[in-house]
Amino acid sequence: MISLKGIDDRHVYEIAEAFADAFLAEEGVVSRSLGHEDAVQYFYITLKAFAKHGGLYTTSEEEEGYIVWYRRGRGLPWYRDLWLTAEYMFHMTFEGLQKMITVRNGWQDYTLYHEHTPDYVDVCLVCVRLEYQHHGILRQLLAMPFAEADEHGLITILDTDSEKKMKKYEHEGMTAEKDAVLKSGVHMYTMIRQPAGKENG
Repeated sequence: MISLKGIDDRHVYEIAEAFADAFLAEEGVVSRSLGHEDAVQYFYITLKAFAKHGGLYTTSEEEEGYIVWYRRGRGLPWYRDLWLTAEYMFHMTFEGLQKMITVRNGWQDYTLYHEHTPDYVDVCLVCVRLEYQHHGILRQLLAMPFAEADEHGLITILDTDSEKKMKKYEHEGMTAEKDAVLKSGVHMYTMIRQPAGKENG
């Protein structure tokens, strides 16, 4: 795995395009609410923050896929939500942002489900480029955060927004501990993986 911390904005934008293409091709919040340009802007703003502060990785020089992960409390600064929201409002269309808010109405940050867990590995974003899907790239991407979790005896958590995606994570050893159905009908699954050796408690 290769850290992408410090990459330039052009590189971030190219990655954001790959995220947009992948997310728009599958059922979920992004495909239900955003057009291509708004999706690119959404991911560009988000990924730019992680490229600056750290946490964004790719599989190899070929960049078949990308993952954003970190340990609890080691992600973006506490004010990230305010900054990101302001950036979304400035760079995305009003219609796209409004529709995304509507589709996500009722969503609760999955990390709040573990607010009393002292430490965990948080997988924030995952993307496999369309041309590399169904080639085991998801497993490669998850190997790094899973190894960190196993080394320190921590759970790994993430959320995903369709049954198809949920099944992919189940295939990689995660289980759905929560299925929240939003008012829009979207299912938001909170996925969890126990560290190696603790799968059965």
